[in-house]
Amino acid sequence: MANTPLTDRWLSLVRVCAQLNQRIEHALSDEFGLCVSAYEIMEVLWAEREWVRPGEVASRTSRSQPQVSRLVTQLVEAGYVDRRPSPGDGRGHQIQLTDAGREVFRRAAAVVDGRLRRIADESADARVWLA
Repeated sequence: MANTPLTDRWLSLVRVCAQLNQRIEHALSDEFGLCVSAYEIMEVLWAEREWVRPGEVASRTSRSQPQVSRLVTQLVEAGYVDRRPSPGDGRGHQIQLTDAGREVFRRAAAVVDGRLRRIADESADARVWLA
C-alpha cells in the first residue's frame, strides 16, 4: 500500500523535526554545552519564579521523570539550577534556575530563535511547519 497524503504529511513533519533538533542541538552544544533536552527543562524553569518539583517539569516537557532527574543533576553541576529539599517531604526536592542559568537560557533562546529563522528561510518544508 502506498502512503496516503496524511502519512506523507506526517513523514514530512518527522523529517523537519529531526532537522530542526539536529541543527539546534549542534548550536546549543557548541555555544553553551547544552542539549535540546536541557534547553527544554530550562524553558519550563524560566517561566517559573518559584521553586518547582521535577515531576512538574517532566509533566510539562516531552521528557520522562528519569530523564528530567538526570538532566537536572547535570544542570545543578553546571551551576544553572539550584536544588533544595521539598518542605514536608524528605524524599523529594524542588528546583529553580540560578541567575547564571537565567542568563545562559536567555542567550540560548536567542540562538535557537535565530537558527529556527535560518532553517525556515532555507527549507520550504520547515517554513510550512514553523509559519
